[in-house]
Amino acid sequence: MSKLGFMLILDTNLLAPDIVAEYMSQHRQPFFVSSVSAQELLGMQRPGKDTGYSYALPVLDEHLLGARMGVPLNEMSRRFGDHASRSPVSKHADRQVAPRSLLGPESLELGHAAVSIAHERGFDGLFRAFATSGLRGKKLKRVLSKWELLRNDIVAVIPLDNEISAQAAVLADQFVMSGCHVKGTVRNTRNDMLVAATSQITGMSLASDDVQLMKFYNEHGWNVTTRSSGMVATPISQIVGPQKVLTRRSESRGYVNRPPKIRVPIDYGRTPSLR
Repeated sequence: MSKLGFMLILDTNLLAPDIVAEYMSQHRQPFFVSSVSAQELLGMQRPGKDTGYSYALPVLDEHLLGARMGVPLNEMSRRFGDHASRSPVSKHADRQVAPRSLLGPESLELGHAAVSIAHERGFDGLFRAFATSGLRGKKLKRVLSKWELLRNDIVAVIPLDNEISAQAAVLADQFVMSGCHVKGTVRNTRNDMLVAATSQITGMSLASDDVQLMKFYNEHGWNVTTRSSGMVATPISQIVGPQKVLTRRSESRGYVNRPPKIRVPIDYGRTPSLR
C-alpha cells in the first residue's frame, strides 16, 4: 500500500471534544481514527472483557447490499434499524479474524467496516438504533455525543483489514518480548497494537499521549516527536515480521485503508447473505 501524505490518526485517548479542538487549532491536516478506536469510544466492545460486543452494526454499502437487492441504501438502513431491538449485535456485521500472538489466541472482530461506512455515509439513525439497543442510561447518552464528535470532526474511520491484523500480531509479539506492561485487559493492549498497525500500514502519523506506547513505537519503527499538543509517532518504514498464516479471509468486505475519494472496495468474491 502506498504511503499517504502527512495525515494524523488520533488515538482513542485523544478523542475528547476539548482535545480534538486543541489539535484542530494547531494542525491543518485532516484527522482520522482507526475503527478500533471508534469501537472503544462508542462502547461497542464489552468493557473489561477480552472478547464480546455490546452492539455491532450491520455492514451497509451499495456495492454489497443495496445495489444487489435493488433496494435504496437509505431504505436498507431504516430496515436494519427497525430490527436493532431484536439483536444489538447484528448478524450482518462484518467479521474479521485477528491472528493469534503472544498476547493471546486469535480473536473475532465484528463491525469494523460497518462503523466506517456508517460514519462515511451518515447513517446516524442506524447507529442510534443499535447503540440504543445495546447500551442504557448515561453511557448511551455519552456515546451518542461521541458519535457526533466523530461525525463532525473526523474525516474518516479507517477499517480493520487482514493486512492491519497481521501487522498487529507482529507488533503484539514485539510488545510482549520487549517486556512492556499490559495495561488493563489483554484486549486493551491488542487494540493498541491494531491502532499502531493501522498507522504503519497506511503510513499515517499517530498522535497519542500514552508515554509507554510512544516509547515502544520509538523502538519499533516510528519517529516520535513531542509537540505542544502532545506526542506524534510517524512511521519510518513498515515492519516486515514473520509470515502470518491467516486461516480465514475477512468477511468484512472492507476497504483499502485510504481516505474517502481514493478508497476502493476489495472484492473477496463472496456476496453477504441476507437470509
